[in-house]
Amino acid sequence: MREAISHDAGRATEATGEPVTAGPQSPMGPEPATGPVRKKRILFVDDEPDLLESVRDAMHRHRHMWTVVLASGGEPALELLAEEQADVVVADMQMPGMDGATLLGRIRDTYPTTIRMVLSGYASPQHLTRAAAVAHRFLGKPFDAAELARLIERSCALRELTLEAEAFRRTAAATALPSRPGVHTQIMAILADPGWEPDQIAVTIESDIAITAKVLQLANSAFFGIGRTVTSVREAVVYLGVETIKSLTLMAEAFGQLAPEHLEGFSIEEFQRHAMLVARVAGAILPPGRSQQEAITAGLLHDIGKLVLIADNPQQWTELSDIAVERHIPFHEVEQEVQGVTHAATGAYLLSLWGLPDGVVEAVAHHHDPSELPATMMDAVAAVHIANGLANDIESAASGGAPSGGLDEAFLAKLGVSAQQTGWRMLAVRCAENLS
Repeated sequence: MREAISHDAGRATEATGEPVTAGPQSPMGPEPATGPVRKKRILFVDDEPDLLESVRDAMHRHRHMWTVVLASGGEPALELLAEEQADVVVADMQMPGMDGATLLGRIRDTYPTTIRMVLSGYASPQHLTRAAAVAHRFLGKPFDAAELARLIERSCALRELTLEAEAFRRTAAATALPSRPGVHTQIMAILADPGWEPDQIAVTIESDIAITAKVLQLANSAFFGIGRTVTSVREAVVYLGVETIKSLTLMAEAFGQLAPEHLEGFSIEEFQRHAMLVARVAGAILPPGRSQQEAITAGLLHDIGKLVLIADNPQQWTELSDIAVERHIPFHEVEQEVQGVTHAATGAYLLSLWGLPDGVVEAVAHHHDPSELPATMMDAVAAVHIANGLANDIESAASGGAPSGGLDEAFLAKLGVSAQQTGWRMLAVRCAENLS
């Protein structure tokens, strides 16, 4: 083991360009001054010395922006965090003693603002489900250094965006945001136990009559195309899968808490239909996997910031909507002009408070401006942007309303998917017809 991961009673050391306290200078050498901007502190936790060495070497190019710290296990990581909090923690899922999910759960409870990531090789569905309850992002082993750095960079950028939304709400006459949805939170707690059973999920949902009705309604909608009538919550859990059930309960509770009772020109049914259409198209664009599940959840919740705006100031929502129609420009552009923050950022802020994975929060935050991200790929962000643009185009054409802003053509060209637009539009039209 090389000196950058030397151990003293299990303690971790820093792999940075700065001198290590009470020890020899790091082999990376001194760094130039970076000015007043504080460097992000990134903590990597793994019981494999070779992997930690690989991480240290791979992160060398980012030494002017990040202070990289290495820990050989859960307990050394917690000791290090007690001395100085990290901005990001990347932990292996399967470690002896304290596994990654347990460690990140303790970090979530003690340091809720820390970005939490799982770096894992093979893990059972139960392990991944536990990790989903405590981690913002996931990356597999063997890891790709560029991909890992991209995720860290994007997560830090996302935190900055949500902080801007928080600052805006604090200076505006904003109402209190709703607490984290109860049934969804209970489900996440159940899933943290590796021995969870579908019956536990069903009983939890059935404890709330309104959520039960909504889940069964959505499960039987054309959105899922099951091809049979789902008559019980347990059936819904089995047929749809736990990830989809989590998305549905969160959507049902969130909309139930925020939807206005009476507001001229607003229909919660139409709002929900749009959300379902975006989720359906986004899920169809991506192959099965975690990104697809994140896209479905983000699609269902991408406009939740509009409900926050309505709850804060329904009159302003009406005025902004009128301006969008009169000037024939997208609603989010009016928001940015008038108040300096859009419903996308506000919605992302709310979902980050609720502890949703960064992949979901990021897709909500950038469903209008995906090109703002430091790097791009065909993931949940791209899928939700595409699905929302197509859905808005279809709905605007049908109603004669303000344009949606359409698709970011430069973004699609950068992804190399421009030629697929025709097929996606046909898909969106079919999905819209199925939801009619």
